[in-house]
Amino acid sequence: MKFITSYGVAFVLILLVGGWLVTGSFIQGGNGPGEGEKSIIGMFVGEEVTDNEPTAGETSGVSPCRGTGQACSGAITTNGDKDKEVGLQSVRTKLFIAQNMPIEVPLRGRTKAHAIISISAETSGRVEDIHVVKGQSVEVGALICTLDQGVRKTQVAQAQASLLQAKASLSQVQADFDTNKTLREKGLAAANTKRSYEVQLEAAKSSLAAAQSQLDSAELELSRTKIYTKVSGIVQDPLANVGDMMGAGTACATLVQLDPMLFVGKVAESKVSIIKEGMSANITTIGSQVINGKVSYISPSADEETRSFNVEIEMDNSNGLIRSGLSASAIIIAGEIKAQLIPQSALTLDSDGAIGVKIVDLEKKVHFVEITIIKDNNQGVFVLGLPEKAPIVIFGQEYVIDGQIVEPTMIKEEQAS
Repeated sequence: MKFITSYGVAFVLILLVGGWLVTGSFIQGGNGPGEGEKSIIGMFVGEEVTDNEPTAGETSGVSPCRGTGQACSGAITTNGDKDKEVGLQSVRTKLFIAQNMPIEVPLRGRTKAHAIISISAETSGRVEDIHVVKGQSVEVGALICTLDQGVRKTQVAQAQASLLQAKASLSQVQADFDTNKTLREKGLAAANTKRSYEVQLEAAKSSLAAAQSQLDSAELELSRTKIYTKVSGIVQDPLANVGDMMGAGTACATLVQLDPMLFVGKVAESKVSIIKEGMSANITTIGSQVINGKVSYISPSADEETRSFNVEIEMDNSNGLIRSGLSASAIIIAGEIKAQLIPQSALTLDSDGAIGVKIVDLEKKVHFVEITIIKDNNQGVFVLGLPEKAPIVIFGQEYVIDGQIVEPTMIKEEQAS
């Protein structure tokens, strides 16, 4: 049974090949349509296909230039009677005009207090009173802490007494000097007594100056028991407690200066050259607060690990709404540049893989133009490298090649969407 089946299949195959030999055609490579095309059976019996007979390509209606990679100005009709020119390849274009686009440098970073200042004691003593609490906003000159006066008040009293004594001594010496001067003028005192009284007068004056200085020092030391702030800010830890023993330089309280507030971030070395101090910036905090600021500092040296540069942006915080340490982003406005906003669908690649678009000139010829993408948004991409007015192919760009003559149709804005 298997034997009969195998011979049956072989017989059917022989019939099919024979039928193809009778009806098929052979096309000699390198010749155009109708040239070199022969019937297979004619190769054995000597028949030739005449020039007036339609070729396989003509009867099938396939354009002879399809798949060749060359632009075709027309196509062959399907009936094969004769060649017939049809219209040029249609494309749809839209005119894109260059517009001013801000050059933006984005940064990631955080907010930072302008300064954190320790309000420190200038003398030693035990804390007698704390006049502020954490979170309190204080102005310049506010009393922060009071230290125990100890013996300082007594020292001031002693210095005051010494000063009074020095003044009395000076007054007496001055009177003796004046008397001696009168007597010398009348010839009742020797002339050589003048020097003695002058020395006494100078000594009395020096004693008065020393007493005054001693009093000033004692009063200054006493005044240091009251600690005032010379800056404004908000009180935070570390904050001293009543009864703490403090030495000179020990912090009584810590103030955070939140106005102006700073944004600190890093900019890549490729973009640091285009930003300058004083440039405007927009800062957005994690709470969606948007604040205007200005670049106040650019680091002169790069970070050794990241090769980026520290940047500080100063912003107004007079209302106190911005907190220090918030994650934030910033955009520095570095200037303007002419660019076109085009849809991403208009982008294409050339044979070398370069990204660009295809535009149509006044002679309806297609040109590939390489472009540079500098920014994107939900409307498309901003590109450089195009003429100021560029008729870009936005539909059909994949079906035309550089240098091809086309039939462009300019579309309006609403049609492009």
